[in-house]
Amino acid sequence: MTKQHSIQQKITLSWWQDSVFMVAAISALLLHLVLLCIRFAMPQADQSLHQEIAVTIRPSKEVVENADFIAQADQQGSGIFRQKHRMSTNLAPADESQSAGDQQLQQLEMVKQQRELKFEEKVLMTVLSWQKQSEDQHRKKAMDELQSQYQAKAAMVASLEAQYLQRQQDFSRQQKIKTVDGIQAKRDASAAYLNKFREKVELYGNRYYPEQAKQQHWSGEVRLMVILNSEGGVRAIHLLQSSGHAVLDEAAKNSVRRGAPFGRFDASMKDISELRIVRTWRFDPAEAEFEVK
Repeated sequence: MTKQHSIQQKITLSWWQDSVFMVAAISALLLHLVLLCIRFAMPQADQSLHQEIAVTIRPSKEVVENADFIAQADQQGSGIFRQKHRMSTNLAPADESQSAGDQQLQQLEMVKQQRELKFEEKVLMTVLSWQKQSEDQHRKKAMDELQSQYQAKAAMVASLEAQYLQRQQDFSRQQKIKTVDGIQAKRDASAAYLNKFREKVELYGNRYYPEQAKQQHWSGEVRLMVILNSEGGVRAIHLLQSSGHAVLDEAAKNSVRRGAPFGRFDASMKDISELRIVRTWRFDPAEAEFEVK
């Protein structure tokens, strides 16, 4: 009975009257106060590192318009630098809305198209080269054909000229045509007839010496071919060499016309049907006369 009463009495005691409880409570209170007195603070950065960063990212006073990147916003002329160092690739810029796989496929497709274009260019250049070679061959072939035709025509013309000359010679022999010049006349069978021709031409030529040539003191030599028939008549007069003065040339021809006819051919010229005389009319301004050589 006494023991139960003692236990019941301890239970009915107040909490502040319990010494064990009070010691524990005071210890906990002191521990919390100590913890609260400790100062917690963020670690401070190194001053040198802070200064270096501050110098590096110091904002510029100039405003850069349309800067594409924040790191380039403080760089003067960043837009010009970006233009100078723009990528020179032919590939189209990647679309951000596409996935990495789609972008890679698109780039591969563009590379394939570029290769196909280069291949087509090579094929085109090859075809053009073949066409040029073919055109050169055709042109060379055409030139060779023209050259061959020209040579054939030239050979034909030469053959015709040779035939014409031969026929002319044959005709001359048949017609008994004789041609003499001043050198041959001295020892030819027609020498006497030619001398008579010369005297008569000089007579009429000096009688009708052109007045203009006398006044201007013109001199010169005129070479003529005079063709006479067997009766001594003039068939033709050909100017072989001019004196340089039309008046003297015409005076030489007129001397032949005024002297004709020159008489029938001599007996020594019976085999001649046509006589061709080649002589030189020499005009002398000092004596105002000419002579036939």
